[in-house]
Amino acid sequence: MGGHKPKKTEDVPHMANPMDFVAPSQIVDLPSKGRYPEGHPLCGEDTIEIKYMTAKDEDILTSRSLLKKGVAIDRLIQNLIKDTSIDSKSLYIGDRNAIIVHARASAYGEDYTTKVSCPACGETTKFKFDLSKYEIYHGDRLEKIEITETQEGTFITMLPLSNIQAEIRPLTGRDEMKMVSSSKRKETLENLITRQMKHFVVSFNGYTDSKTINYVVDNMVATDSKYIRDVFKLISPDLILADNFECSSCDHEEVMSVPFGADFFWPDR
Repeated sequence: MGGHKPKKTEDVPHMANPMDFVAPSQIVDLPSKGRYPEGHPLCGEDTIEIKYMTAKDEDILTSRSLLKKGVAIDRLIQNLIKDTSIDSKSLYIGDRNAIIVHARASAYGEDYTTKVSCPACGETTKFKFDLSKYEIYHGDRLEKIEITETQEGTFITMLPLSNIQAEIRPLTGRDEMKMVSSSKRKETLENLITRQMKHFVVSFNGYTDSKTINYVVDNMVATDSKYIRDVFKLISPDLILADNFECSSCDHEEVMSVPFGADFFWPDR
């Protein structure tokens, strides 16, 4: 009744040292397919290896100082990337989104329940999204527009009304953080369109100085503005998350993009 006791001739079972534990990792497909400028660690790479989230990573997401500075998510992405030579801020936003979604799904599961508002009646209700249902857009559906890709990872196109040659590129995590920081300083959501354009435009007619870029963006006619923003969407790789939403109040149905709310990393349990 006292349980098995090893005899003197038996070996005592070896207890593994917890310090020998190796955190598991996973491979994430990059929406960009490695379309980075030459010299970037991910240039030509289709995938990236990331670690599973740990309790230490959860500490990052609850750090008031990091959240206030708007750097918590970037710090998390940097910790997850296994190759320490890769700067998380240099990744395209679409690639960063892919890392975030896979990290969240492996940590808390593929079901994401959050509050959403019905586009038709405005009723707020809880809806469960399936994070495994996504589409990868590689930023390569460029057949219908006149555009030239450069070796630097930028794209050149002609604005239809002004005939100005515009050179643009996908936004990176560094650009995103600058825009967030700028919004917090101004404490306003105004000028979102022009602020974003000033970040993804590399040059106009070969002029790369900020004075020229800012002037052209601020005075651009709406026709050219819409065109360059549409082209920007086409060249930007991303992870597209959407699910079929049906309102329980008015029975309205539509495909809804998954909102990345504050509860994305803290699901109800």
